[in-house]
Amino acid sequence: MTRSQNFGRMALLLAAAMFGTSALAEPTLKPAPQLDPGQTAQAMLDALKKNSTEGIAELYSFSSPKNREITGPLARFERMIQEGFPDMLGHREATVAPALIDQNRAMIPVEILSTQGEISHYIILLSKQTVPECEGCWMADAVFSPEALQGLPSDTAPESDQGEDPA
Repeated sequence: MTRSQNFGRMALLLAAAMFGTSALAEPTLKPAPQLDPGQTAQAMLDALKKNSTEGIAELYSFSSPKNREITGPLARFERMIQEGFPDMLGHREATVAPALIDQNRAMIPVEILSTQGEISHYIILLSKQTVPECEGCWMADAVFSPEALQGLPSDTAPESDQGEDPA
């Protein structure tokens, strides 16, 4: 190794030490109050695109405390993602639609183009957190396909016993 190559390598290591990260690694986003629901969904999809243990751990950081109670620890969450959402892992492209926001809850439709060229649709449900360690952060409560809604009873108004007599 020449002196200039050695110097360059040392400069890279020094930069990594100064900034607390590898200078070659992609920056990762964590939940933060300044991220809006769309940015949060995009960060989650970017983590899935990495198709790695590190990417799934990054995705897990966006899971709400309530979601973590259901999904369990990271190892179980990783298996759930690998088995339940294989088309999202390493996807070619993801499109995030505008968020539907109702106070502290958001619903975000997304479209995924898988590595096999297949299109899938999902809905990401987020809530704005109030717990101290992530107060003000949008975090995921659930991710599901629109098909999961099929077969659910529709919201119909209850029949009224007031008014005209049906006879």
